[in-house]
Amino acid sequence: MSCQKSADSVLEDTIISTGVLSEKDSLHFEKKTKLFRSDGTLERAQIEKHGFHSKPFWYQIKRLNTPLQETFGIKEKSVFTSPQNNYSEEQIKAFKTAVYTSRFVLYQPHVFKDEKANISRLKDSLFFNQKCYQLQIVFDDNSNDVWKLFINKKSGLVQGYDLIHNGRKSLIHNEKMTQSKGLWVPSVRTSYMFDQDKAFVRAKYWYDYTDK
Repeated sequence: MSCQKSADSVLEDTIISTGVLSEKDSLHFEKKTKLFRSDGTLERAQIEKHGFHSKPFWYQIKRLNTPLQETFGIKEKSVFTSPQNNYSEEQIKAFKTAVYTSRFVLYQPHVFKDEKANISRLKDSLFFNQKCYQLQIVFDDNSNDVWKLFINKKSGLVQGYDLIHNGRKSLIHNEKMTQSKGLWVPSVRTSYMFDQDKAFVRAKYWYDYTDK
C-alpha cells in the first residue's frame, strides 16, 4: 500500500483539501437534474434553487418547474414549512430526502468525521481513469450502508463513491469540481444506480453556484 497512510490521515488530508464553509457564509445555487431510464430515454428533468448554511444549519429548496413552484425549508430541530402549508406526508418526505441528500453532497467529506463512522483503507484504485486512494466507511448504527470513497491522489478531492444504501447500489462520479466560498463542491456529477427492481437508471446533475 502506497505511502502507508492511515485511513484517518487520508480523510483528514482530503478535508483540508476540500475546505470548510465559514460559519458566516452560505451557498446558493441552481441545481438541474436529468433522470434517464435504463434504455437511455429521459424520464424527467427538474430545476431547483438551493440555499445552504452549515452553522446554524438551515436549508431551503425551491422547485421551479412545478405547477406551484413548491418551496420547503428546514432549520435545526424544526419541521418543514411551506407558504401553502398543505403538502402531503409523501411530499414532505420527498423534500426532506432531497434536503439531506443535497447537504450530504455539498459537505463531503466532512460528514464522515463522525464518531459512529468506522473507516478503513482499501487498496489504491483507478476511478474513472484517475488514481485514487480508496476508503471504506460503515456506520455504527442501524443502517447497512457501505461507502467506498475514491479520493483523487493529485487534487486531494473526492472523485466519487461506490455506495450501497437501502439495498440499492449506486456509483457516483464527481465529474467536475468548482470552488465557492473557499469550499470545493461538485459542479457536474453523474449517478449510476440500480433501483429497487434492479433496473439500471442514470441521473445527471449540474450545479451553478451564484455566490462565488
